Amino acid sequence: MAKFIKANDCHACPYKSYSLTKLDGTDIDNIQNNCLIVTFKRGENICKQGTEVTHALYLAKGSVKLFVEGKNKNLILKLINERKYIGLQSLFGDRIYNYTVAALEDSQICMINADIILKLAQSNVEYLFELTKTLSESTNFVYKKIVDINQKQLRGRLADILLYFSETVFKNPTFDLKLTRKELAEYSSMSMENTVRILNEYKKDGIIGIDGRAFTILQPEILRKISELG
Repeated sequence: MAKFIKANDCHACPYKSYSLTKLDGTDIDNIQNNCLIVTFKRGENICKQGTEVTHALYLAKGSVKLFVEGKNKNLILKLINERKYIGLQSLFGDRIYNYTVAALEDSQICMINADIILKLAQSNVEYLFELTKTLSESTNFVYKKIVDINQKQLRGRLADILLYFSETVFKNPTFDLKLTRKELAEYSSMSMENTVRILNEYKKDGIIGIDGRAFTILQPEILRKISELG
């Protein structure tokens, strides 16, 4: 069950957002006074598709998955690591979550009153610009994902995802993937059977190494070629 504590020193927090550098001390105090730090266990929902947006969500520590719930299966849109805002598109949009966010590991979320963030964005152009950059990056990522799902074949999709994990998410050729095989299938919009089959092919061909959830990209150039060919 999620645990709540009151934020007590946003000025010196080692996990604070870069956007806070665009605010003066009074504005940061205002955020601090309207912020709760919530710890979620792995698997717990942080926000639920179809519910009202009441807080801005900032992932201070941990990692989460953002996914759309379907009738028969889910589609994971992206993974988000620490020191990132989550779901700004809903905050600045219709104030309804069009997706669910769940913790992939024990994670700390700063929940800041949504009206406070919106008022600061209206009064501080530099702060708004930083939030807009985050929103734009997230939106562009989802656009690319939609194109890849529609245009790439299964092997190309999975190659693209493994490269993304290695080069962007974990920034290391060896990484501990926090997704289950079922979640990896949901991320790539594939069946679990096809996902496992292609992973085994890549492992057999010496393109990747797999030991439980530990992955190693052994031949990134081949994965990149498979990704490019689709």
